[in-house]
Amino acid sequence: MFKGVVGRGHPEFGSSRQQDAQEFYLHLVTVIERHQRASKGAGNHVDCLKFQLEERVQCSKSGQVKYSTQETCLLTLPVPMTAATNKVEVDAWNIKKHQLEEKKERVKADDIVRAKIPFTACLSSLTSPVVIDDFFSTAINDKCSATKTTHFATFPDYLMIQLNKFTIGSDWVPQKLDVLVDVPQQLSLDDLKGKGSLPGEIELPEGGATQVATVNIDESVVSQLTGMGFPLEGCRRAAYYTDGKGVEAAMEWALQHSTDSDFAALFTVAKEVTKSSCDEGSIGMITSMGFTRQQAIAALQATNNNLERAVDWIFSHADEIGDMEVEQFKQPKVKDGPGKYELAAFISHMGTSTMCGHYVCHIKKEGRWVIYNDNKVALSVDPPLQLGYLYLYKRLV
Repeated sequence: MFKGVVGRGHPEFGSSRQQDAQEFYLHLVTVIERHQRASKGAGNHVDCLKFQLEERVQCSKSGQVKYSTQETCLLTLPVPMTAATNKVEVDAWNIKKHQLEEKKERVKADDIVRAKIPFTACLSSLTSPVVIDDFFSTAINDKCSATKTTHFATFPDYLMIQLNKFTIGSDWVPQKLDVLVDVPQQLSLDDLKGKGSLPGEIELPEGGATQVATVNIDESVVSQLTGMGFPLEGCRRAAYYTDGKGVEAAMEWALQHSTDSDFAALFTVAKEVTKSSCDEGSIGMITSMGFTRQQAIAALQATNNNLERAVDWIFSHADEIGDMEVEQFKQPKVKDGPGKYELAAFISHMGTSTMCGHYVCHIKKEGRWVIYNDNKVALSVDPPLQLGYLYLYKRLV
């Protein structure tokens, strides 16, 4: 019943097909926020999940830096297979497994050797430097390389972590990483918090207020990428940034950026357009129809300055925007506090890909773990913490 209510009207979540739990979580957050805005209720029920990531980009030529923050409600961490602590045993098992498959012999579950990945290796990927090629530096007015590092800017009351266990194999077939990750029940992230601009740093000059060209997201490309196992929001990003160059270019982009901290976060084109890029003529056309200036700006930001689409956007979001100021769409409402957490729940996936299998949830209640498997609820003596997919942490007070 719950899935039916949340997924009503959605082409995927409203169907009986298998969906990715991470995508459903992001959809649930969107639905809650939409209804909250429509009802003009005080506060936002998902603010406790929101946090900001601080991104620092340093130009390789000038040494100047740029700081920015991104709001999200999900921390996606890659699973680095190279960090396996039992690599020799895993390699030996893969050879044996291949031999069994060639002989068409059954692989016994008890014989499977899973790679053991330290959770610290997954977490360190968040702050590891990433090289950006073809970065346009406003300091030299030319392209060069840059280095990007990411830290927490704020810590939420509840932190949802996704271990990105789905990938694309060498044969381009979606695969699930069957691994064990030693996820801790208590987590301290204070050392991963950013410090903002440091003494002696010179910030990159602001670029001109240039208008961003309209880019339509090719839903056929998005559909093909999701079929490969990529998360929906990451697929939308790939289709957007490859600008109609086809599924192959989008797939390459997705593979290169699948470990980005915001790859699976909710994607809206509005974030790519600045307020100053809204065309005054388009604003005037929309306000002449009886809408407010704030509504006009919000619609143009959401549609990349496309006047026709902006008008359609206002009518389709009339129950959400009302008389809301545009800054309410832009300003993040996030909480902050200590970065110490305790594991409160986790979701495990049983199956070979996001398109098939079964999800099971474990919730810690009164100090004991309880398993929720469809309509079956029972105490869990030995919860499979190492096999989870989504982990929900609650701040320690």
